[in-house]
Amino acid sequence: MTTDLPDSPGRTLHDRIFKEFLHRFLPEFLRIFFPAEAARLDFSTLTFLDQELRINLPEQVLRVPDFVAEVSTLDGETEAILVHVEVEGRDRRSLAQRMFEYYSLLRILRQKKVLPLALVLQPQAGGLGWQMYQETLFGRTLLEFHYGQVGLRDLPSEAYLHGDPVAAALAALMQPTELHPAEVKLAGLQSVIHSDLTDGDKLFLIDIIETYLPREKLPDAGEQIMQALVDTELTWGERHKLEGELDGEIKMLLRLLRHKFGPLPEPFVQRLEAIDDPAVLDELSEQVLTAVTLDDITLPE
Repeated sequence: MTTDLPDSPGRTLHDRIFKEFLHRFLPEFLRIFFPAEAARLDFSTLTFLDQELRINLPEQVLRVPDFVAEVSTLDGETEAILVHVEVEGRDRRSLAQRMFEYYSLLRILRQKKVLPLALVLQPQAGGLGWQMYQETLFGRTLLEFHYGQVGLRDLPSEAYLHGDPVAAALAALMQPTELHPAEVKLAGLQSVIHSDLTDGDKLFLIDIIETYLPREKLPDAGEQIMQALVDTELTWGERHKLEGELDGEIKMLLRLLRHKFGPLPEPFVQRLEAIDDPAVLDELSEQVLTAVTLDDITLPE
């Protein structure tokens, strides 16, 4: 037997989303939900151990989840951080025992201290806090094991919508107490879109919001809110499309220039890549046709 249940289509979707999420945003995840522990870690040393760890025992296979990260503490020790992604549809009743088993295996196999955390996507998991697994025998307590748990479905959306765009995106999985779900989605989208994250990270977080709060499943929140939601989604989509088209035009123009004039000075390339006006790029393309030297290309100041 194995300690894990077979994959299902739903589990595969959640696993794929949140394994990538943790690869992209593990430091942010820890700062949001476990700030005291995060403050003691040096995230510049963060590395991921993606291989799945298994131990074959008689009539049983113990399996460690394949999301494990190593990071040094600010005191200089190397910590192995275990983040277990628990998905909907699994037997949550066995979670505490499995977290202890995962901890024990990692502690033995890696010979490093382990910070065990569980991200639970099922409702009624108990929200945010530290959980305990206990074993007793003959009326005596033999073991008390503690692990951190984030039960996203039980947390209040409103508490995470302001400040951190990663937290605002995760609010899509949380429980609104005062706001309409459409307002939660709108606030989450706006937080992500107006953040300093890269476009790739923004798109990933927007995809999380759209996955867990799709517009077709939102109850009517009123014409004003729904229109604002549509406008926000449309504006971002159009801007991203325009940026993609501009990027393609710039790359094409650089290829033409290099083909005609050879290697280009780096300051010239940087100025060209900073252009965000399609009309200027069209004008430069016409200049390339008649230019004899690179000095004949007039870039905007």
